Amino acid sequence: MPAFPEVAWFLSLGRLMAAEAELFRRLGYAEVSFAIRFLADDGETTEAATGVEISGYAMSRAVDFDETDGFDPDFVICGRRSVWLRMLDEIARGGRPELRHTLSSLALIGEELWLESTDQLREDKFYRFNQTLQELFNLAAKMPQ
Repeated sequence: MPAFPEVAWFLSLGRLMAAEAELFRRLGYAEVSFAIRFLADDGETTEAATGVEISGYAMSRAVDFDETDGFDPDFVICGRRSVWLRMLDEIARGGRPELRHTLSSLALIGEELWLESTDQLREDKFYRFNQTLQELFNLAAKMPQ
């Protein structure tokens, strides 16, 4: 079974997203590309980075993310290993993280997760499509452990 944040893990989420299409239709059309930067707990070393694109109501692709590979995300969500794994553990146990451990809450404070972007309008897509992003991550509860 693939592990977060491997491309195969996100592709599995994409298949679950397709199976839960009605949920994503209710949330609304999303056009967003983002990357996940998975940092060591020292906060300095990038252990992995994955780019994800959502078009409409489905994930259109997931790729290994390297700033030189041509994938141009609207924003990058950065976080330490322990923060990501805590959120995913809460999702696995209860179907969603505790309110203070959602993508939005963690990024709002900016210490546990933070956004990187070169364009404020593109970064705003994180907030505009946040519920879609959170529901995508919440689908991890349906993935085999």
